[in-house]
Amino acid sequence: MIKILKNKLVLFSILLGVILILSKWLTGEFFPSTSDNNLWFYSGLFMVLVSSFFIEEYYTSPRNILANILPLVVIFIAVKQIFIDNNHAWLWWVGFSYIVFILLCSFLSIILNDDDRSPDNYKNILSEYLKNIATTLGKGKLVFSAMFLYFLLTFYSINNIKVLSLMLFWWFIIVADPQKLVNKISIKKKYSDDAVGRIISVQSKKIFLVRLFQDSLNAKIFDIVRFKYTVQDDETLVCYGFILETFLLNDQKWVKILLCKEEHDDALKKSFEKNIVYRISNDEYIEKIIKRFVGVIVDGSEIGKINFECYNSNEISEGDLLEVNLNNKTIYYQIIQGIAKEEIVEKKNETGFIKGQAIQLGKWNNENYSFEKHGWVPDINSVVLIADTSEIVPPAFEYPEYKLGIIPNTTLPVVINLHDAISHHFALLGVTGSGKSFITFEILKELRIDTKIICVDFTGEYHEKLKGLNPKSILHDANGVTQIEEMIAEKETATKSKNSKAVLDLKHKIQGKLNEYIIEFIESENKIGIFELPDLSNTTFILEFTQFFLENVFNIAKKGSAERICLVLEEAHTVVPETSFIGDLGDFGSSKAIVNKIGQIALQGRKYGVGLLVIAQRTANVSKTVLTQCNTVLCFQAFDETSFTFIGNYLGKDLVTTLPNLTKYHAIVTGKGVKSNIPMIVDLTREL
Repeated sequence: MIKILKNKLVLFSILLGVILILSKWLTGEFFPSTSDNNLWFYSGLFMVLVSSFFIEEYYTSPRNILANILPLVVIFIAVKQIFIDNNHAWLWWVGFSYIVFILLCSFLSIILNDDDRSPDNYKNILSEYLKNIATTLGKGKLVFSAMFLYFLLTFYSINNIKVLSLMLFWWFIIVADPQKLVNKISIKKKYSDDAVGRIISVQSKKIFLVRLFQDSLNAKIFDIVRFKYTVQDDETLVCYGFILETFLLNDQKWVKILLCKEEHDDALKKSFEKNIVYRISNDEYIEKIIKRFVGVIVDGSEIGKINFECYNSNEISEGDLLEVNLNNKTIYYQIIQGIAKEEIVEKKNETGFIKGQAIQLGKWNNENYSFEKHGWVPDINSVVLIADTSEIVPPAFEYPEYKLGIIPNTTLPVVINLHDAISHHFALLGVTGSGKSFITFEILKELRIDTKIICVDFTGEYHEKLKGLNPKSILHDANGVTQIEEMIAEKETATKSKNSKAVLDLKHKIQGKLNEYIIEFIESENKIGIFELPDLSNTTFILEFTQFFLENVFNIAKKGSAERICLVLEEAHTVVPETSFIGDLGDFGSSKAIVNKIGQIALQGRKYGVGLLVIAQRTANVSKTVLTQCNTVLCFQAFDETSFTFIGNYLGKDLVTTLPNLTKYHAIVTGKGVKSNIPMIVDLTREL
């Protein structure tokens, strides 16, 4: 900026010297007298030159126009008699009216402008229109040029070569535009790189605010730059970075530069001017950053969650993995939220930006297929990149470890231990069509290796869903099922008549009959059995039937089983409903007691190798006694507030807000069975 000012003063002095020489040639004096015939000098050509160099660049607002045009009114009033004496009064009125018109446009533009209304308001539209008229017609070189031509041609003959020389010089000033000449003057560079601007301030140790030079307004986002800068300890470094953002401030173009690396290069230090920013064509290190650049860390970040200002939102989406370098360690974060924000850059001028949020997953442990938490927060303006996991090759794993899916758009696997997940109970939650049935089929296919799977099916749909796994009905004998139903009916009658001995005898008979079916399945080669019931839900009869069945499974497991047992509760609200959702078809008190008993059995089951796979659409109508014992949770898309409240205890308040936005086959997984004991979004899509 200082060099530009020096160039301006040098060029102004040269052109002023030419005017003085022409004045000496025409009048015999460098500074002519102030008589009327020399007004071309003082009120004309000299003012054209001064206006072009020092005034016109500030003709950007109606207030500036008023300040600069008012002296012309005084001049016009002072020279009115000259026009009258030369019979040009009409011309004076034309010029005076022109100036008054500009003043009125400026004045009305100021009055009509209303900062409290939108730019589309009719008053602000008219104000902007009047402002454009005033700033265009009110340019000093136009008005003073008219004065110059009038006084020169009034008192001197146009056939005079001296007059023609003055007019040619005036024409040169108008056409050449001194401001452009200043910018085109060659400035000897100390280095071959292009100087684009000057550092004006530092927002932080990584963000520099730079005002661009007038001849470098084509600088754009992601241009690579370097500059010499002295840090707080008086050490001078060569800094490398790139343009992060461009914006207008006080009608000048500014840029933000993000510092990426520093070097101690004495040769470059000597070549650069302090605080001048130079554009360079390439830098391999910074080009790699730009390729994956997302944004920078902003205030409000915590150890477990970062906030970042996003400069490349087209390349990311919810669930994507980000990386931040922390003390030479790559720490991974997963996007959970994006928020549109506004910031004030000058008075009431606002600019929009995207603020993202991401939870910390931690440092990747390749041997254990897991993330390990990092115990600190990144610095403000640390670079946030799209994670590059292409070079990470996890070691092979085998059952009971199971690849549930991957972190979205990466190669990092999300691995669960099926033994841990099932033995400590596994819940699959989410709306219809989100992917529960697909992943259930996948998990059951894996569990067949060493687990007996019993699907409690009140819907009658599981035979079709699992036909690829060759399921078998456990209650395959219709006559035997009828006998059990009759005994349960007799037991209800005996209960009402308070015949305790009959009740106990019937209970033992029911259990004995059910044991035959259960033992037959467990000792068979079949891996998947289906326990089907009549298509009635939430009645005392159906719930008691289920109670007997589950109780017998656990009793058999207590005696020791060669294989693990997994109970699949499809549409769990029909098997273990929340007490407030028990139907009206039976006695509410006894139904509630039975549901509680089923819950207690489920709690004790894992002691004997019996685990649950609970599948439900909504948590509101499923027994919380059972759900709270599910130590691994895979949650697909959900919308109900009850699910948010319950699942929030597992996922935390930040992740739970992402549930409505999850796409099909995307879910959040957490719990004991997951190798990474950290809640995370997982992509369950399978490649064909």
